[in-house]
Amino acid sequence: MAYVLYEKSDHIAVITFNRPERMNALGRELSTELRQAEEEFIGDDDAWIAIYTGAGDRAFCAGRDLKEAAGQSTVQRSATPQKTAPRSAPAIGRFERIAQDHGKPTIAAINGAAYGGGLEKALGCDIRICSDNATMALAEVKVGLCPPNGSFALPRLVGLSNAMWLLLSGEPVDAQEALRMGLVTRVVPLEDLLDTAKSMAETIAGNAPLAVRATRKLATLGLEMPMDYARRMGAALIESVWTSEDSVEGAKAFAEKRAPVWKMR
Repeated sequence: MAYVLYEKSDHIAVITFNRPERMNALGRELSTELRQAEEEFIGDDDAWIAIYTGAGDRAFCAGRDLKEAAGQSTVQRSATPQKTAPRSAPAIGRFERIAQDHGKPTIAAINGAAYGGGLEKALGCDIRICSDNATMALAEVKVGLCPPNGSFALPRLVGLSNAMWLLLSGEPVDAQEALRMGLVTRVVPLEDLLDTAKSMAETIAGNAPLAVRATRKLATLGLEMPMDYARRMGAALIESVWTSEDSVEGAKAFAEKRAPVWKMR
């Protein structure tokens, strides 16, 4: 069985968590295959944007597989108390770093439940949309853990008060509440979710890839450092895009009323 499905068409990759009988939980096999799928996406110059989603209609990803982890945690803690992190923490961190470092835009199409590491995977995406039956939670505190990535990402996305409630209570929010606080961009019927995500991806993929990736990086810089410093740091990147062959092609295509042909240079 493939625990992660990877499909690509017209510069768009779709990465699907495929363990619906366990609500697409992050077990060892799924985590390994997810890393492989992400590395395939990163290494493919013809793949410009990725969509993450889950198989079935119950869950995007329920997070860490607690049943699997329960059989490991006792051995790990007794062997090296307070020195060995749970297996899932570095694994989730690895996936998060991949999502941030490759420079390509990503969309999370959240179908159903997105809990723990599953929601953190979505938080690592640039854009999040969800189905009307979606629920989201960072419930680590309920099982004696803390969110390794969500603790940092969530306050940046939804503000400190909203983030603190989610982080400290571990309680879920539904689709409309997620929309209200800015956790997701759109809420659509479940049957329209993937088509909506693909339509959004097609819109982005129709734009100049160099400009898209540079704009994504500039926006990230603006969040991570003071604006004046971010502008100085981003000046060379902006110049490289504005003087690129694609910038010339974009102007010509507009003047000639045709679709541009991007060369990524």
